[in-house]
Amino acid sequence: MRILLSVSLCCLMHGMAMAATMPAPLLKGIHRLDALKGFSCDFEQTLTFADGSTHHYTGLLDVLRPGRFRWQYLQPYAQLYVSDGHGIWHYEPDLMQAEHLKNLDAVDPMVLRLLDGQVHAADIHLLADESPGLHPAIYRYEVRIGQWTQLWIGLKADGSLVYLESVDALGNRNRITLGRFSAIAPSAEVFSFKPPPGVDIVTDTQLPSANGVPR
Repeated sequence: MRILLSVSLCCLMHGMAMAATMPAPLLKGIHRLDALKGFSCDFEQTLTFADGSTHHYTGLLDVLRPGRFRWQYLQPYAQLYVSDGHGIWHYEPDLMQAEHLKNLDAVDPMVLRLLDGQVHAADIHLLADESPGLHPAIYRYEVRIGQWTQLWIGLKADGSLVYLESVDALGNRNRITLGRFSAIAPSAEVFSFKPPPGVDIVTDTQLPSANGVPR
């Protein structure tokens, strides 16, 4: 009993120490995400590759906790990832093809876990505050989540999330910017999906994780 109490106190003190050293906008942003039951927003996604080329995407994102999301690409072509909390459908209407995935490996797992409220302040380690010299309305932090995942988070002073950015092992950079953010939890009906008639159903191919959703 004493050992358990000691461990609990150590964890609490460690969490308090991290909160004390974490910049206020970053701490507010994580707490704000933790408190949400769900949200809807627009997004713009830019993939910048190591050779200097870029791909740009726009779409809509809905999240309902726990584990439900609808990640819909509108431009430059339609594509949909939708999860009801049990499995993930990937639908490409131009190809008349749908794929039922078992996990997040083909999506961007850490970004979705962060947006889904599965990442807490104690999981985030601040590596650098890159805010000085940038536009004063946006604060930029380089963080590590867990042992390996490295992200850049852009926030407003009140903790409102502006963008998430990551770089893979090949130097390809993925930035997702959120806009028209609504903290009203969407209806559960948004996260159901039934392949339209005539669509080919592909089995889970266990694709390796990609830095960014489109493929």
